[in-house]
Amino acid sequence: RKVYLFQKDGTQLWNYTTGNDVRSVDISADGKYIAAGNDNKKVYLFGKSSSTPVWSYTTGNEVHAVSISADGKYIAVGSTDSKIYLFDKSSSTPLWNYDAGSHVNRISISADGEYVVGGSNNDKVYLFDKDSSTPVWSYNTGDDVRGVAISEDGEYIVAGAYNAKVYFFNKDSSTPLWSYDTGETVRSVDISVD
Repeated sequence: RKVYLFQKDGTQLWNYTTGNDVRSVDISADGKYIAAGNDNKKVYLFGKSSSTPVWSYTTGNEVHAVSISADGKYIAVGSTDSKIYLFDKSSSTPLWNYDAGSHVNRISISADGEYVVGGSNNDKVYLFDKDSSTPVWSYNTGDDVRGVAISEDGEYIVAGAYNAKVYFFNKDSSTPLWSYDTGETVRSVDISVD
């Protein structure tokens, strides 16, 4: 029920009690901003120097996924209220939200904040441009999407699903470049910076 910030030597800088289980945390590449989401329907944005949130926002249900751009300017959020949210660090009012129709399990934002990818329980992977709540494309995996990641430049997306498959996309097409059957549920994926 707490968010903690540590220095790399293990020194705790601060902690903040959210009042409910913390489900997801992400930190900007420069370490200046921290985003967190919890079961109390809250999204929090912190600056590294204080345990007092810069702001918080209440969604319609539990927040299971947060992702922050490298510079901390944009924060993408996935919630079990079926919505994907995009925030600018300067305001707790979302720039936009999109109703995915089912729990949003995972979210990832490109380093520059230009693209957001989300995965939901309605078997879909969604790609968004930061300037619009209308998906650039979506793809139906045939089962719950349990993991998503996007490359630093936003060019490539990887998704993992409950159906044991990994899917690899170029941002310009909803048709996977390839997929692979692992034989077991894929709960997490990641992608290299390049």
